[in-house]
Amino acid sequence: MNEPIVPERLRKEQKKHRPSGANKQLSLILFTIVAIGLIAYGAYYFFIPKPESFTLNFFTYASVGTQNFLETLSVRGTITPKRTVVIEPKIAGTIEEIYVQEGQDVAEGQPLLRLYSADAAAERNAAETELAEARTKLAQLGIDQELEMEAERVKVLDAQEQLRQAEADLELQKILYGYGSIPRIELEKAEQNVEAAKRRIAQSERELELLTRKHEADQAALVKAIAIAEEKLAKAQEKIDSFIVTAGFAGRILSLKIPANRMVTAHQELGELADLSSQVVELQVAPGQTERFGIGTQVDIALGQTLYQGEVSYIAPQAKQGSDGPTVLVRVDFFDEVSHLRPNSQVTANIHLQLHENSLFLPRGAYLTSGQQLFVYVIDGDKARKRDVQFGLLQGNDVQILRGLELGEKVIISSYDAFRHLDEIQILPEGGHEL
Repeated sequence: MNEPIVPERLRKEQKKHRPSGANKQLSLILFTIVAIGLIAYGAYYFFIPKPESFTLNFFTYASVGTQNFLETLSVRGTITPKRTVVIEPKIAGTIEEIYVQEGQDVAEGQPLLRLYSADAAAERNAAETELAEARTKLAQLGIDQELEMEAERVKVLDAQEQLRQAEADLELQKILYGYGSIPRIELEKAEQNVEAAKRRIAQSERELELLTRKHEADQAALVKAIAIAEEKLAKAQEKIDSFIVTAGFAGRILSLKIPANRMVTAHQELGELADLSSQVVELQVAPGQTERFGIGTQVDIALGQTLYQGEVSYIAPQAKQGSDGPTVLVRVDFFDEVSHLRPNSQVTANIHLQLHENSLFLPRGAYLTSGQQLFVYVIDGDKARKRDVQFGLLQGNDVQILRGLELGEKVIISSYDAFRHLDEIQILPEGGHEL
């Protein structure tokens, strides 16, 4: 059995010192932890920012109220006359005189300009000559036919007189034959003379009838020639009358385009005339938006600072592709007469879509330009707390509140720029001004 070499006294002293060394190590660990905690606390205390406080001394506030909000669709449009025509001559010629100028109001039938065409004048002269010759021929034909008819009627009368004489001679021959004074052959000869006279009458009457028909045909041909000549003259005169270009209706001269040499062709565009007593607004609306309104929908039309009333009168059945995508043509009729408005003026049309009754609202203010416009500061005693809200329609100086506020709550409506990053601020109630 082996015995330990260290004396027992020393072994006892080692046992005494072992616990005290462990205690020192534990104390060191605790000291290190406390030191680190103090250092961390000091860093937090000196380097982590303290909660910021803000006191608002002067501000404007308003109470949440209710009112009706009209939802509209705003579209740019153009004032367009319902009736517009091109000023154009019916014939080619030279413009000799202009009676009007751009922007002038004219009455129906008022002369606008006068032109001249040598060809049209020559055509009328030729038509007049042709008509005069045809009428002269008809008059001469009447005289010639009357003479021919008279000669034929004389032939008929002569044949009738010969028949009477032949019939009288036949009666005499019958008496003489009865007395036996003449032979049978003389009686037969007298009878043949009567038949021959009857045939001459029939022939004369047929010749008279044929001559009458011929005269009627000749007269009809000349009457037709006269009608053709009259028609030519009427057309030629219509061209002469077209020398004066007149206004087809009362309106305003929107434009005049007179060539420098004043030579024009038939139906050449020389300008534009519009009836301003009946004008409409033409809108180009996205196809999806046209489903939100219909014929008869009321429209507010703004031109500068002036507001007009109207209603939708036409919605095109199909969309057309434009530079900005597909659009649908919508026409709006004015309720009142607007002849003083200039055609092609640009207007803003606000189409009524829906009326939101008794909606919560706040007056518009500087707060709407602060932050992301999704919150407000609601007053609660001497504090104001940030609250998320949802805004809706803007109408004049008011903004619709869709959610986040209750009727009667007081809201700061002045600028939030100085404290919009804070969820809560202090306020001085006496520094508030109610709008």
